Amino acid sequence: MAEHMQHDGQHSGGAGKHFRGEKEEEAQTRVVRPKPVRAVSDVYGESGSAEFSQSHSYLPASSYSHQEAGVPAPQTDWNPYTAAGFSEAPHGHHHHHHKSHRTLAIVLCIVAAVVVALGVSGYFFYKSAKTVAADASMLVSETTSFSNSLASGNTSSLEASAQKIEGLASSMEEETQSPLWGVASVVPVVGSDISKVRTLASVAHDLSTKVVTPAAQSLSGVTMSSVFSDGKIDIATVQTICNTVSDLQPAIDSSAKRVDALGTAQLDQLKEPLEKAKTTLDELDAAATGMAKVAPSLPAMLGADGARNYLVVAQNNSEIRSTGGFPGSRMLLTIDNGQIELGSFEAVGDHFAAGTIPLTDEEYHVVNDIMQTGATFAPGDVNAVPSFPRAAQLMKWCWEAEGNDTVDGVIAIDPVFLQSLLGLTGGVTTEDGTVVDGTNAAEILLNKTYYLPTAEQDPFFAEVAGLAMNKVMSSLGSVGMTDLAKTVGDGVSQGRFLIYMDNADEESAIASLGAEGEVNQDSQNPVAGFYVYDKTGSKLDWYLDMKSSVSAPTTKADGTKSYQVTVTLHNTTTLEQMENELPSYITGSTPEVHNYSMITSFMAMAPAGGTISDFRVDADEVNSESEATLYGNDVWAGYVNIYPSATATFTYTVTTAAGANDLLMWMTPTGRSFE
Repeated sequence: MAEHMQHDGQHSGGAGKHFRGEKEEEAQTRVVRPKPVRAVSDVYGESGSAEFSQSHSYLPASSYSHQEAGVPAPQTDWNPYTAAGFSEAPHGHHHHHHKSHRTLAIVLCIVAAVVVALGVSGYFFYKSAKTVAADASMLVSETTSFSNSLASGNTSSLEASAQKIEGLASSMEEETQSPLWGVASVVPVVGSDISKVRTLASVAHDLSTKVVTPAAQSLSGVTMSSVFSDGKIDIATVQTICNTVSDLQPAIDSSAKRVDALGTAQLDQLKEPLEKAKTTLDELDAAATGMAKVAPSLPAMLGADGARNYLVVAQNNSEIRSTGGFPGSRMLLTIDNGQIELGSFEAVGDHFAAGTIPLTDEEYHVVNDIMQTGATFAPGDVNAVPSFPRAAQLMKWCWEAEGNDTVDGVIAIDPVFLQSLLGLTGGVTTEDGTVVDGTNAAEILLNKTYYLPTAEQDPFFAEVAGLAMNKVMSSLGSVGMTDLAKTVGDGVSQGRFLIYMDNADEESAIASLGAEGEVNQDSQNPVAGFYVYDKTGSKLDWYLDMKSSVSAPTTKADGTKSYQVTVTLHNTTTLEQMENELPSYITGSTPEVHNYSMITSFMAMAPAGGTISDFRVDADEVNSESEATLYGNDVWAGYVNIYPSATATFTYTVTTAAGANDLLMWMTPTGRSFE
């Protein structure tokens, strides 16, 4: 810091350089009269930008305080030889003391000049910071406009928007690379935050030139209608988008890593923008990385090399299963060179002979012996297993064993995801006048349908599902690309939109997007799972409120971490509802036999390389409880009865592998949230 201050003083005030360059005789007689330093409060009295300043400056007050620096407050007649504390010494040591006085005076004059320089530099730095803040505000606004253009499909304006973004980002980087910012970045405490601002400005410039501008040039004129129209996907346009994202991915990844490495800001005004930048770039990086991996396989998956058949399964969360819900409705989707043909939804097939469905011995032991699901003979129960790739293989086996066409993959959706799609495309109206749209589709399909007479339920469900799918397929060309991407991304992250491909390379590409629904197999990125399955034979799980909490970790000497996990399953029905209001199709047959309870199978799964210990269940009735292994992961499974208005509570300790990242939690997606 001293070196930087001295350097700044030499070039800004000039005093230090002048005294070093004069002859000693001239220095003895020269009177230095530094100009007055304007008070800090005068310089910093203006209101700064919220993004770059608090009530004080980036430079601490001590940097400007003459008294704290041990220097007399500057006055126009101040003389280092006559000021207090610098009187002449006795004649016996005249030469020695004069030399000492001269040396000390020179140092003090240098310091005084530095103080002057810092006062002036601080003022200009403050002005520079305000300029950067203004540019940043305009950059955010223009970036939002750019994103909105993508979302609306108005890509004709992308290039003009990209030019504005590049200009603002260049201005920010140029401003923050000035010597003023270099000096400010070494000031104690706040200097590290100033360095972070400089890095953010540099990242913004890199993104504008290496990502935004190339994207605008490549995607100009590309709209959802050019990607999808008349039930056909334009594979060439899709490939252009994929190639663009693949080309931009390295620059996005580099920027994300630079911002992640910045750590936490000290200034409150910088904390939120910095964290937001980290989150946004990390999400963008993950999406770009996944798209880059799926790009080579996508044309074939869309039928570029021959027609593809996919089994589309609707998972009903009101009769819950480990991967989402009862796979009671399914249809065939065929895609040939991008042209999509939809079959009709039909009910799941009849039961096979007991033991026919090919579960492994390990799967059989957990889902049949312990959870007692009956999944070895009922096609509607195969997704009692928590791994969607395995559940999809079993769904595919059941479909083909019934004599249907061979399928190349399985796509699973639930009514919550379908509702989000209708929110983009608009709703549909059934023959009886029921409007199903982006606000009510889940409730109608998962609950209101079951108030109809039993004979009308399946036809109504099939009508709604068919109308909704046709609406989505016919209207996707009118929605924005980023809106669709966000909707699909949310569906994937929540486990409401899952894909299985029979081809291993294509399945790997799907996994890179996180859409494969596999249980945790990465010990260094641990995810504990909690899966549930309805044993009531009802549609009661619309009323199931499911929550979890994970404690802070306790790290052991061997590097492993232990977490206290709590999961609650709350039956939100009341006894009065069960006895007098809910139809029998919702409550299940003879509910009074089991005290109107939800009979719920459960499976708590440890992450890869981890364990579960101290497992405890507090429920109205605990019917089964045992430890086992599934897919190499430690599990505890069983089933409980949960009476109306009651809660089943599961508490246990999860220990992760040595050196692993923090534990995450995954739970079976329910039909609605009670938060």
